[in-house]
Amino acid sequence: MTEAPQGTKRPGSWLRVAAALLVGLTGSVIIWVTTPYVDCLILQNSSVAGSYLPATAVFLMLMILLVLNPLLRWRTPRLTLDKSQLALVLGMMLVASVLPSQGLLRQLPYSIANIPKQVSENQTLAKAYAELDPPPGLFPAKLAYSDLREAPEASDYFVDQLPPGKTVPWGAWFAPLLSWGAFLLPAWFMMIGLAEIVFPQWRNNELLPFPLLSIQESLIEEPEQGRVLAPIFRSRGFWVGALIVFGLHALVGMAQYHPGRVPWIPIDWNFWDLFTEGIFRYTPGYLRYNKIYFIFLGVAFFMPSRIGFSIWFFQILYAGYFIAGNHFFPPFNDMTIIDHRSGATFAIAAVILWLGRSHWVRVFSTLFRGAPTSEDKRNRKAAVMFLLGCAGMFAWFTFYVHVPWPWALFFVLFAFVISLVITRIVAETGMVFIRLHFWYDISFIKLLPITCLSLPVLFFARVTAILFAMGSRVSCATMATHAIGLDKDASPRRQWRTGVLLLLLLVVGLVVCGGTHIYMNYHHAASYDGVSRPVNAEGLWIFEYGDGDMISFQQGNINRPPYAQGWHLGFGAALALVLEWLCLRTPLWPLHPVGLLMVNSYYANLAWVSVFFGWLCKVLVIRYGGPRLYRAARPFFIGVIMGEVFAAALWAIEPAVRVLMGLPYKIIEIQPY
Repeated sequence: MTEAPQGTKRPGSWLRVAAALLVGLTGSVIIWVTTPYVDCLILQNSSVAGSYLPATAVFLMLMILLVLNPLLRWRTPRLTLDKSQLALVLGMMLVASVLPSQGLLRQLPYSIANIPKQVSENQTLAKAYAELDPPPGLFPAKLAYSDLREAPEASDYFVDQLPPGKTVPWGAWFAPLLSWGAFLLPAWFMMIGLAEIVFPQWRNNELLPFPLLSIQESLIEEPEQGRVLAPIFRSRGFWVGALIVFGLHALVGMAQYHPGRVPWIPIDWNFWDLFTEGIFRYTPGYLRYNKIYFIFLGVAFFMPSRIGFSIWFFQILYAGYFIAGNHFFPPFNDMTIIDHRSGATFAIAAVILWLGRSHWVRVFSTLFRGAPTSEDKRNRKAAVMFLLGCAGMFAWFTFYVHVPWPWALFFVLFAFVISLVITRIVAETGMVFIRLHFWYDISFIKLLPITCLSLPVLFFARVTAILFAMGSRVSCATMATHAIGLDKDASPRRQWRTGVLLLLLLVVGLVVCGGTHIYMNYHHAASYDGVSRPVNAEGLWIFEYGDGDMISFQQGNINRPPYAQGWHLGFGAALALVLEWLCLRTPLWPLHPVGLLMVNSYYANLAWVSVFFGWLCKVLVIRYGGPRLYRAARPFFIGVIMGEVFAAALWAIEPAVRVLMGLPYKIIEIQPY
């Protein structure tokens, strides 16, 4: 804790917590209200919240660290936010970024508003939904099954904008808030309970690197006595890295506004024309075109070398698989790569549970015996929270939406596996943009006989895949794990209280951020530049992806993959197990299964080159400078990351200012969509 000058008195602990809560809640509200407008929707800008190092949250934290706290130290030192307060503030803003992300409020309100409109316009689809018979509270308008007619206003106006004189039909959204909230609340119980369970095991026993956590801890480190800024901000290397990256992005942006007048250095390349002949015409796009994302490059410097190597090596390995498959074994289906990742996901989940089996037994045994220590008490509460969450999701599936109980159990297991594995990936890699991609569905359930399926199973398999697999881009479990771990000195009791606080924060955010999305969409038919109409086309059609499966099933058919999907799932699982065994067997084995879990996904396709350069920098630094040079280089690479955060903030604020002034604006992509 920062010592106040002699003669000053710091507020009591509860007042300090209250101050941190106020600052954290203010930052969270800013994230909830601004993100729907900035993050790829109204302004169609690059992502500012959809990552595990969200630009908005980190930028706000930097403003606290570089502006607010120094002013407080100068004027009222006793009110300065100490490390534990800063950890709470940052943790709140990280978890707040879950709500406006892909897989949650960036998709859910749009999808449930669009379904009544689609049903009213398609008689065949109407019959499928009539047989599905979902609870009416899931949607803001009733589903018209009997005949085609105009969509209800609450749905139609959400997609197309309110006409003059109409007001937002808030009442139509009350039932969906309760219906979906009744599922999201136990899901958050499960994920925050999971975070409370796995963090001590992974950080203290398995010694996972948690690269993002180490970066965040550097930012909120206490200044030495008599200093104003934390050590990282007094490092020349930090500011050199930050200014280089910020300057590169600033020049790129200004060159778009003033072409030919502002010099700029390209950070992307296009080799498309080099791969047009013979077998090389099948070269995947991520080898032909790419760009440098400095946030990936910087984070890769903090990854274990085996992890960084595996991420870019698997991209090249599977590029060979893609080329050979298309050239020698047509017709080739690249969905097989998704099956390899899917099989690997469940295999790695089993390995994670096996490695931590003693800890899991110890946690759940506290339910049946005493809890003499503070760790045991924390574990017991975490186990209760986790089990209540699983039970609540199971009850929602079984009793509210009438999914058969074996399938309800499977969907809960799927949600747990995705939450566990994505949290593990981020803990080991620090990848800021990553998602477990199941292609908007749990496709492998179609391997079962058609008699084992039903319309509720097909529809809610899609819902589960979107909320958890697609939502793994910013998973509540992963963010909560980092939020709980930010304060290294926190007692188990305080860690538990932090988890409860994060749960309450999500409930408040569901109302605030959800209301922002609803208000925004009723008042905007298109983005400000007129390019995207409707505002969020992806969110509107995301639930439609499986409508063809529902219609086919109603007609007695099922759309199965045109290849031996089971063999590819098994191959992915077996390969992941072999790689994991080799990693555990010897530290010299170079390939980690995390590369397989990410291969050929949208995020790995964007990141692999940047990860390669970050990995290469780390290898060269350690080889020629040893651990001493590596430690000295850390501030520079943290600066590289923060420079891209500052640039993302600049090119998110600049278009907003131009819109307010009635000026045209351009999209300057800093971070991936």
